[in-house]
Amino acid sequence: MTKPVLPFVETMITQVCNLSCLGCTNYSDLVQQGYVPWATGKQWLTDWLERIDIPDFGIMGGEPLINPEVYQWLEGVRKLMPNTQIRFTTNGSLLDRHPDILERCHDLGNIVFKISVHEKSHKLESIIDEVKYKFKWERVHEYGITRWKTTNDLRFQVNRPNNFVKSYRGNYHNMAPYSSNPKESFSICCQQTCPLLWDGKLFKCSTSGLLEDTLNKVGKPNWEQWQPYLQKGISPTSSDKELANFIDNFGKAESVCKMCPTLRDMDAIIDHYATVKTIKVKHVP
Repeated sequence: MTKPVLPFVETMITQVCNLSCLGCTNYSDLVQQGYVPWATGKQWLTDWLERIDIPDFGIMGGEPLINPEVYQWLEGVRKLMPNTQIRFTTNGSLLDRHPDILERCHDLGNIVFKISVHEKSHKLESIIDEVKYKFKWERVHEYGITRWKTTNDLRFQVNRPNNFVKSYRGNYHNMAPYSSNPKESFSICCQQTCPLLWDGKLFKCSTSGLLEDTLNKVGKPNWEQWQPYLQKGISPTSSDKELANFIDNFGKAESVCKMCPTLRDMDAIIDHYATVKTIKVKHVP
């Protein structure tokens, strides 16, 4: 029997990051701890692959290179899903501590390796230049994106976001939802097609999926206002109807989108490079 297809799923292999970016969609500008072992991620994926096909899978953080099992994640996902494209997103600042990761990704094949530049530094630009000299890349233009491709379908791209959109009013100690028009909020969302796999469940996006845990960490500010937006996600044991509804809503606005701002909320637009800070992280591999 043909399984339903969820076009894209991503997961965080750690919420910990060595940068603090105001407006981070994964709340990694908060002090976070720990990482997701590959054994845990493998179980999450194994359970879901009995229900759905995932042609495109994202590995992110936080900063994923902080996870000491990052290689097990890449190799394990490839083994579980041999035909799936893997997207790996890093801020690039720790790549010099993982000098062979590009070669490993090339060997695994069909991987999009993305550096999202969040700081202006000569060191990072030198790292990006070194990546460009690692292979005989073919320059390609796909989905409106310029990438460089190897013979084994390793693709490399660089993103340079100038602005972030903070998903809540105020600061963490008094954070509150916007209660916007969901279609207007969705129209400026950078996670329109980014369901999150977390704790074994699927959520509309990381911002909504991690909301309850984040509120608990910062003292439950405006708890009553947040109630309509607290998401429980769907599990691999959810009904066929629940799963079909989740897949049907892929790439569409939903009521949970009301928590986020619209273009009219200028206080939510963050000058990214002016606000990013470096964080000292213990046990960075």
